[in-house]
Amino acid sequence: MTLPRLHVIACAVLWTALNGPPVHGADPVAPSEYAVKAAFIYNFAKFTEWPPADPGAARDPIVLCAFAGEPYDAALASIDGKSVQGRPLRVRRGVRPIEIKSCHMVFVAQSEERRIPELLRAAGGSPVLTIGDALGFAEGGGMIGLINADNRVQFEINNEAAQRANLKIGSQLLRLARLVKER
Repeated sequence: MTLPRLHVIACAVLWTALNGPPVHGADPVAPSEYAVKAAFIYNFAKFTEWPPADPGAARDPIVLCAFAGEPYDAALASIDGKSVQGRPLRVRRGVRPIEIKSCHMVFVAQSEERRIPELLRAAGGSPVLTIGDALGFAEGGGMIGLINADNRVQFEINNEAAQRANLKIGSQLLRLARLVKER
């Protein structure tokens, strides 16, 4: 399969996730809001480019450090171990702020909103993709904010924050996102 065709398929998957069933719809088999957000987080990993790792680390897991409560447990467990860019995705919990720089991605749930400034400072300038679902996360210095709008999960990207961390967010995501700047 050619690279452009893979990008088209990936965009279709993202589009489906973005415009799929309503978060709080009447469909009893519709995925939960948490499952939809976990799928977004997984896809963000697929469309983010980290600085080149040393050759020995090229096959190491991509580590997602999660600061999220019980509603996210099953949803995040469903993406743990999936392949991202030829590497397994590992979800870690119980990470201390001092350990954040060992993560590739950090997800901060709205339930942990009070910790956002501390966690963003801990990631400070390191190539750690920061994702959150608290209102104003991306405008507050995070890189990707998951938002509920029109009864659907959508996302906004603070690309300047990603660039400062030496991360490149794929153009496919940038086209689908609402782009924001820090306040």
